[in-house]
Amino acid sequence: MTPEKALEPQLAVAEERYAMILASIQAFAQFCDVHGDDDNAEYDRLADQLQTLTGKDISRFNLREWWEEEGAEVLAFRIALPDPVKLDDVSRMDIAHIVARIGRFELSEEDASEPGFQQTFSAFLDDYYHAWLKLHCKSYNYKKIFGAHKDKDGKRLWLTDDEKVDVLWPQR
Repeated sequence: MTPEKALEPQLAVAEERYAMILASIQAFAQFCDVHGDDDNAEYDRLADQLQTLTGKDISRFNLREWWEEEGAEVLAFRIALPDPVKLDDVSRMDIAHIVARIGRFELSEEDASEPGFQQTFSAFLDDYYHAWLKLHCKSYNYKKIFGAHKDKDGKRLWLTDDEKVDVLWPQR
């Protein structure tokens, strides 16, 4: 994988895994609706299946009550998407690229009429980009960098992208 490719989420892999993961989550929900899962046997089976498929620690995902969050489709996407890869020689420009991606979702007009997999889920890449920053930047602190701050008059403000990069850049 080239360094430029390693910056980007592996959406092709996520797309390959997505349908199977979504079907598994939905089948689990249907099973629980009909039979219950008091002993967590079906939950454990699903978690093991998804961990084997993805290599991820599935305990960080809410498999049991996904309908109270973003829905089964987004959960399946988040599980299907491979975690970021640790890179050597991360540049300030790389960090700036990732910071610029967070919180920005724009479809071109040609993609907006019938979005594909990447366009459909591009608005849900925030967890991936934050995990990438946490993996590569010792100074990563979500609240400090992406949260609201107050100025001397008590007015809420947020860091600009350049200010975020200044805090994250490990060579400061």
